[in-house]
Amino acid sequence: MFKMLLEPNEFLIYIILTNWVAIGGSLFLWLTCLFFGLIARRYEIVLRKRTDWQFMILAPSGILVYAVVQVVAFLSQVKMNPMQSWIAYSFFLLSGILSLVGALKFRQVIKPVKKPTPVPAATTS
Repeated sequence: MFKMLLEPNEFLIYIILTNWVAIGGSLFLWLTCLFFGLIARRYEIVLRKRTDWQFMILAPSGILVYAVVQVVAFLSQVKMNPMQSWIAYSFFLLSGILSLVGALKFRQVIKPVKKPTPVPAATTS
């Protein structure tokens, strides 16, 4: 629709810019989740408690699938078609849910156990 309004040598900078930001942001989010899994691995080594760090490293792989689909769409037709959108966002959502589950499991491992405080005995006078 917008191509009819543009000259052949013109392009919309905000479309290209938002594509690059989406790709960069998803890669940054994937790296962040990957480092979070590596931190969980270190905790497992130190605390000798199971942290499921392998799950935390594999869970954000859907974010990487989203980035790859976004790159393919950007290189071929500037934006994702409906089928690519469904695939990319489904993987992104599933990956987000699995990453949240992994983070909550890890939180249970490192959360300190609260001991009940003893009630002081009443003194008789």
